Amino acid sequence: MTQQSLTFRPMLEKDLEQVYTVEQQSAEHPWRKAHFSDSLKSGYTCELAVLDSEIVGHCIMMMAAGEASILILTIDKKSQRQGIGRQLLQHMIQKASQSDCNTILLEVRRSNIKAFNLYLDEGFSEIGVRKNYYPMGKGWEDAIVMAMEPETFLI
Repeated sequence: MTQQSLTFRPMLEKDLEQVYTVEQQSAEHPWRKAHFSDSLKSGYTCELAVLDSEIVGHCIMMMAAGEASILILTIDKKSQRQGIGRQLLQHMIQKASQSDCNTILLEVRRSNIKAFNLYLDEGFSEIGVRKNYYPMGKGWEDAIVMAMEPETFLI
């Protein structure tokens, strides 16, 4: 796990180019730049993981009516498998808890076993499946819907 100067900070409009670059290089089906811009304009919780002044990850979470939904969590391909994703997830869980959210929801591709196991490790549980939710090269892939209840928040 990496410990060297990893910090978290809010995403700003000026960060969008770097965030988009990380997304394009690291995500199988990347978000468009407009998704990030719209998330900022909508007031979503948009956070960055920064390692030695370089943006190495991002997460966007929407909070409303006592629920938080993690919409995306991406770690730069070259920074993966160092614990940064786990730390960013824990940071977002703390943000949700501080905002009086009762539940945190997210969805993960059925094929993304590493992310699924990370979410299980951090206290999420599977609550459902969205059939044919994610596009694939040919066809569609299911999304596993996961939730974390307040008694498991890591504060």
